[in-house]
Amino acid sequence: MIIENSKLSVSGNSILVWIGTLLFNIGTWFSKVGSSTIENNKTRYVTNPSAKLFNPFTLVINFTVDINDKYQIVLQGDYKQKYIEGGDIDLDDKSMFMIIYQNQKMWFKKD
Repeated sequence: MIIENSKLSVSGNSILVWIGTLLFNIGTWFSKVGSSTIENNKTRYVTNPSAKLFNPFTLVINFTVDINDKYQIVLQGDYKQKYIEGGDIDLDDKSMFMIIYQNQKMWFKKD
């Protein structure tokens, strides 16, 4: 207890304040990590895949994620033969879904 300038100062326990602050910061960190972990690992539903050749070297696959988010994947390769045959690439849904699944890091969100 300290009295200065007509004020009473009652000291608290600085160690418990430090521990409480540390626990609060750790809890905040766990909350952020937990939120990002949930967001990154939740189930997403991919629908409506379609593929198109823009030129002999570029294949674009468009698809929808979670009902209303539009995404696409741009793959570069040698598609000359398919492009010469008419520009249509006939991939079945299973093949397109496999390409989408294997290239999740290449997903580009369309605005």
